[in-house]
Amino acid sequence: MTAAFTKTPCVVVPMARTTRPDTPDSKHRVKMPMDDDIAIVSQDDFAETTAEPQALAQAGELSRIRLLVVDDHEVVRKGICAILDEQVDFEVVGQTSNGTSAVMLAVQTHPDIVLLDIHLGTVNGLDVAQQLRRACPNSSIVIFTGLTDDMYLLHAMRIGVHGYLQKSQPLAELLDSLRAVYRGERVIGEAHAVTQILTEFTRLTREQERLRSGLSDVEIELIRLAAEGCSNKEIASRQFWSEVTVKRKMQDIYRKLQVADRTQAVAEAIRMGLI
Repeated sequence: MTAAFTKTPCVVVPMARTTRPDTPDSKHRVKMPMDDDIAIVSQDDFAETTAEPQALAQAGELSRIRLLVVDDHEVVRKGICAILDEQVDFEVVGQTSNGTSAVMLAVQTHPDIVLLDIHLGTVNGLDVAQQLRRACPNSSIVIFTGLTDDMYLLHAMRIGVHGYLQKSQPLAELLDSLRAVYRGERVIGEAHAVTQILTEFTRLTREQERLRSGLSDVEIELIRLAAEGCSNKEIASRQFWSEVTVKRKMQDIYRKLQVADRTQAVAEAIRMGLI
């Protein structure tokens, strides 16, 4: 679906960049204005974002970004293709409505970017994305969806897609995001989505630290109770244990964290991000 231009920013998330094979015209690829590692496009500066591609095109020095568009809604798919074809720095090399032909077309046309919807009839576009990652490792995959479920976002990030954009985004943001992906960056179209990814990253980091420490979930809960100021007697009452059991478990915690007492255990758990 399409939305009128708003001032909602498009956030470009810096991640490990991949280098495309050198081509004779690689030095002429489009270079877009950036503010450090975050690119924000508004209606006021849209003219500026398109000025350089137009200038390069007039000089005959533009390397066009080749795209394959995959969407089962014909109106959306053809509309996006028409918009992309109007841009001097984009070239639509193929379009399709289903996942099977998407992989075949990608293998045949070697697109720089595959713009892929999640819902492709009865097929999950994220499954198609996994197939594309194996079949066309040099093609960047950008999810283009109307879904706002965080589950799809996190799944897509785990697969390793290069972008996750909403169909409600303004046109200027969509085009600038595709250019950013072509430059080797990974993009996410909404600030909310960035927050979700950072939250998931924090959770995974804590889980890695927990596994490294050797602590169980129960032991981390005991440290949390100790951090709240609970005595062994109070912890025993909450956990329905004896005080002897609590003392024994706390000793196990000290040993695993290589500390001498509960104060040090709490401090070490905080440092590791466990509580």
